[in-house]
Amino acid sequence: MNELIKTSLLIAGGGFIGTLLRFLTTQFINKYTVISFPIGTVVVNLIGCLLIGVLAGFFSERLTSDSNLFLFLTIGCLGGFTTFSAFAIESQVFIQNGEFLKLAAYISIQVLIGIMLAVLGYNWMRS
Repeated sequence: MNELIKTSLLIAGGGFIGTLLRFLTTQFINKYTVISFPIGTVVVNLIGCLLIGVLAGFFSERLTSDSNLFLFLTIGCLGGFTTFSAFAIESQVFIQNGEFLKLAAYISIQVLIGIMLAVLGYNWMRS
């Protein structure tokens, strides 16, 4: 089988797994959330940021970044797990509803804490 097709199928399989995990995680979290805030998306994106840092740190000295396992886990699983498109549309809803304080909190939590978690995960695995 052509290497590009093989790698593409591997990534697609990871995307399927990540997408399913995102759906189940957000459903579980949102079931127990009593506030009007997309906390499921926040949690998924923050977990994804930590995990991408952990994987990047782990693989930095063990495998090349184009290894099939790295691609499966990062582009496939985490690409399907995290959800920037949901982040964008939920931000748009805050704007549409004039909820600018919630919008600022939503963006700040995911961007700032997400970056910190990615750095933390990376450095944790490099130690």
